[in-house]
Amino acid sequence: MADRFPPPPMKATQEQMDAADVPYHYRDYCAHMYIDYKECRLTSGFSWRTKCAHELHAYNKCEYKEFKRRVAIAIEEKRRRGLIAA
Repeated sequence: MADRFPPPPMKATQEQMDAADVPYHYRDYCAHMYIDYKECRLTSGFSWRTKCAHELHAYNKCEYKEFKRRVAIAIEEKRRRGLIAA
């Protein structure tokens, strides 16, 4: 099952996440995009909503892809256990 849905590689290292003060619940496969978004927010001032829209969209898209991967793993596990029909 792990071969069908391999996790994406971690692009942000532990040191980068510590330096950027990334909260623990955001330290996943999309942490590198969260770091970019947070940096954009901090440097853009009051107009961050318009200037950082691309970074926010990229981060949300990455999180959605990770959510879909986890759902696919859960469905595969339920099929393997016989809880749902194949």
